[in-house]
Order: sequence, then structure tokens, then C-alpha cells
Amino acid sequence: MIIKKAYQISISGLVQGVGFRPFIFRIARKYDLKGSVENNTKGVSVIVECDENFIQQFKNDILELAPPASRIKSVKVEEIPLNGYSEFSISGSKILSDAVTEISPDIAVCKDCLIDMEIQKHRINYPFINCTNCGPRFTIIRDLPYDRDKTTMQQFTMCAKCSGEFHDILDRRFHAQPIACNQCGPAYSCISSGRLISAFNEIVKEVSGKIDGGEIIAIKGLGGYFLMCDALQDDTVQKLRIRKLRDSKPFAVMFKNIEAIREYCFVNPEEEELLESWRKPIVLLKQKKEFSGHVNNGLNTIGTMLPYMPLHYLIFKQIKTPVVILTSGNISDNPIIIEDQEAKKYLRDITDTIVWYNREIYNRADDSVVMVAGKQASIIRRSRGYVPGPIDLNRQVDGILA
Repeated sequence: MIIKKAYQISISGLVQGVGFRPFIFRIARKYDLKGSVENNTKGVSVIVECDENFIQQFKNDILELAPPASRIKSVKVEEIPLNGYSEFSISGSKILSDAVTEISPDIAVCKDCLIDMEIQKHRINYPFINCTNCGPRFTIIRDLPYDRDKTTMQQFTMCAKCSGEFHDILDRRFHAQPIACNQCGPAYSCISSGRLISAFNEIVKEVSGKIDGGEIIAIKGLGGYFLMCDALQDDTVQKLRIRKLRDSKPFAVMFKNIEAIREYCFVNPEEEELLESWRKPIVLLKQKKEFSGHVNNGLNTIGTMLPYMPLHYLIFKQIKTPVVILTSGNISDNPIIIEDQEAKKYLRDITDTIVWYNREIYNRADDSVVMVAGKQASIIRRSRGYVPGPIDLNRQVDGILA
């Protein structure tokens, strides 16, 4: 005789904004279990009713099959009274205490979404495509628990198509909070040489033409504005240095793909793994082939990264160069700009082409910088892809440790 018991499983760590509730839902559906899962300020809470011999298998699945961007710190299981659930469901988020769970960093666009961007009719060339495995997180979160109404996506009402995907357990966008498409999501606009452009395909064409023509472009990125230009045109890079008031500090570059990186830089397996990870940081590499002499001013290393936003991929499809400069949209020694009006005011002396979108950046995040030393990653600047993940210490720290 099978005796059912009820268990509450409390999971802490980076478990919100990484597709964790849909993941739990699918495990429960797979084993035909009854209960519920919810986000709360402590993490994720699961209630499951099952044979007592099965609860360990359920816990093992959670630990072994968790979403790639998640990071589980603890899984606690306790027996609770049976409630007689008739199905397994995702419950509304709850505030249980002043405790704060980990917030997901922003996750680079995944390969599945890049494919969808070419084949899904409502997302053809859609520059804000995302799913439970990728997309904006920290930069759009206003509050916890992590739900759409607590992000800067709140103002964008899902269309019927997106809503259907959001509620479909078998869909990769099941409970993907920033879900959007060409019909209902954020959109880009552009001012170029005094002309306002709203059609997205025309914006990409304009930007690509300007880059090929040796111009500098300002674009609103995930966590702030960045400046982009052809890294192989010497006069253009020198012009960027003069206008940005950046005398000698090296610029970071973005390559079209890993093959282009291998042509210009030496890259070992550990560096390649970092470059292609979901964090997509800037990785310091030894230079093999010359860029413009003004990119890194004679140093033998270069800060290198791969595309991490859908827009980057769409631009690289049209431009001729395999490598662009991608540097913070600011005047030297000032924070990266996140406000649209500030960008139009302070970046107009650097460029006459500014591209922005109508979703707020709530939390500023620049590109992270990493180097490999002794086959280990050493973080030089900890931001996009890493922030706000905590650094666990083996001592009590009260307040701020600098």
C-alpha cells in the first residue's frame, strides 16, 4: 500500500528569474505529482504530496537538473500535513519576511531565441526576444518577488499570442516574465542626422551604414548606453578617443563570432568557455593580429567579447567589419548613462546617431571584465552577468565591506 505524505521543500539561492518555477512544474508533471510552487522573499517554496520513498528522488532531480543560470545554496525538506491537492500549480508570489532572495543577473540571449528570431512570425528580427533561459533580469527588476508587475515590463500588456505561451507548460516561455514580441513589447527609435526613424529594420540599416561609413553610434543597451564604431578604421577610433575625452585607456571590442576572435587573438579553452558562457563578459586576451592602433595603444592584450543582445547579432548581419568597439556611453570618469534624455543631451557631442528603446533601465550595469590566470577566472570589473549575485564569505560582515 502506497502511503502519501506532504512535504514542503524550501530552496534558497539564485532561483528567481532563471525559469525555476516552470522547471519544478515540469518535474511534478513528469511524475504526476500534486502540490504547488511559488516565489517568495526567501527563494522558492514547493509543496508536494507523494510516497515518502519518492521525496529523495524529487530532491535529487532539483539539484541535478536545475536551470543552467540558477545557483542553489540549500534545499530543505520538511513534512507537513496533507492538504489533498488535486493538481500541481504555480501559486502567486508571497512576501514572507524581510529576507531577500538572490536576484538573477541579466542573461545573454540564448541560441534557441536566436533561431526563433528567424522563424517565429511574431518575433522575426525582434530585438527584445527572450525566454526563461535568457534575457534581462537585474536591470529591469524594481522589487521582489520576481514577477512581471515588479519589473519595468509592467507597462507592456502581453498580446494573446505571448499570453498563450506564458501560460503553456510545454512552451519555453512558460512564466518568462519579460516575454514580448513585435506586437506587444518594447520598441527601438533612432535619431540620425536630425531624422527620427521608428521602423526597426530601417534603424538597423541606418546604424549599419553609419558604422561601415566610419561613424560612431550611441545605442541603449541592457544596463546603459554604449558607443559603437568599426574597430578597424583608425580615423574613427581616434575620433572616438578625442570626443569621449579618453586619452589612452584601452577600448573593449566585440567580435562577430568566436572564429573572428581566433583570427585576431590567442584564446585558450578556459577563455573560450568564458566568452561563450551565458554571462558573456569582456575577457582579456593576448592580441595576435593588429586592429586600429588607437584601440589599445600598443598593449599586447585586448578586452574582447561576443554579442549578448539580439540587436548585436542583427547589426553584425549587415555590417562589413568583423569587430567593433563597444564602450560605455558616457564621458570619461562619469557613470554609464541610463536615462534617454541624458543620452540625447550628453552624447550628441560624440555622435549624431542615437538609438534608444521605450523600456526603462531600472538598475545600471556595465559590461563585466574578466581575465584567466592559472586556468581560473579572475574578475576585474564585476557587473553585467554577475551582479547582483552575492560573494559568499566565511565570516560575518555587518554593513559594507570595501
